[in-house]
Amino acid sequence: MPNENTQKCKIFTAQTSKLENGEVATEEVILKNVPTPLFILFSFSGAGKTTFFKAAKFKEQQLKLKYPDAEVRIIKDFEYPLQFKAEWTKLYNELTNSETACKYALWQVHYFGHGNENSLTFTGGGKIYFDFYDKMERLPWHPNEGIFVLHSCRGAAFEDTLDETLIKQQICLAKTISEQQKTRCLGQVTFGSFATNSKQFEENWELDTNGIYMPDIPKSYLTNEDIQKIYGYRPNRYYNAVALYMADPVLWGYALLTGDTKDRVLALKANYEKNKKIKASTTLPKLYPIYQEIKKLSDKNQILPCRVFNKGQLEARIVEVDVFNQNDLEYI
Repeated sequence: MPNENTQKCKIFTAQTSKLENGEVATEEVILKNVPTPLFILFSFSGAGKTTFFKAAKFKEQQLKLKYPDAEVRIIKDFEYPLQFKAEWTKLYNELTNSETACKYALWQVHYFGHGNENSLTFTGGGKIYFDFYDKMERLPWHPNEGIFVLHSCRGAAFEDTLDETLIKQQICLAKTISEQQKTRCLGQVTFGSFATNSKQFEENWELDTNGIYMPDIPKSYLTNEDIQKIYGYRPNRYYNAVALYMADPVLWGYALLTGDTKDRVLALKANYEKNKKIKASTTLPKLYPIYQEIKKLSDKNQILPCRVFNKGQLEARIVEVDVFNQNDLEYI
């Protein structure tokens, strides 16, 4: 829980002068310090750490270009639950300490790592559910800008719980976090996939005696319209795999029915549609809803719209071909 120090920002008084009827008059004004917007990017350092960090680094670059007066941090070197909790507690202490509480306003936290429908997953099978037992401190989120963005797999796929009560109540990791942290939380509905800037790769790759490489190029801020054009559809998986090592990647949920992603999606579909309690339910859909969405968008490998919970309430989203939701374009 945030302590009272998060509400106590220093107020200063100062004197200024102005002209009144041709004479200089002095008046006292109140100056309230303006907290610096803070963006935190957690990058898992276990299996897949290189690509997680690459995606986090690209997000860091874009945030710095969009918010030049903000502070953007990448927190890495954690792969076990206790290490992640320690970093979380360190951040909480900084943001609630009486000496530093007013220095920052927490706008966004992004998580680049592994997860599923009810937890973040770590090396050795460790998990964090953000429930009562995990005792994750509630950070002092900005009341309007605050959001926790899960780039990890299936954080909002409540259908994958295979529990009628949980599905009806839309219980999943993203909803749990949004209620426990009392802020917005964005989760993916399918598996997180890395998508690269294929145009950037096409226009800049070079070949030398060591093979294909891409020189450093200046970074520019991408508008939501740019994001839609570049990352709205994941490139061909073979081309994407080559470009991933050189071009700027994002980690997000895409409607994919190719390769091992197809196999994993079909396994989830079978688990849902063969579940005896779901088959017997009079209220739940008999066909796996997430597969129906993926199938609709998969011809183009389009972004599968994320789900966002605001203090437990699911925000509206549109799932249509060539239609993109603001939450995906803003937070990808």
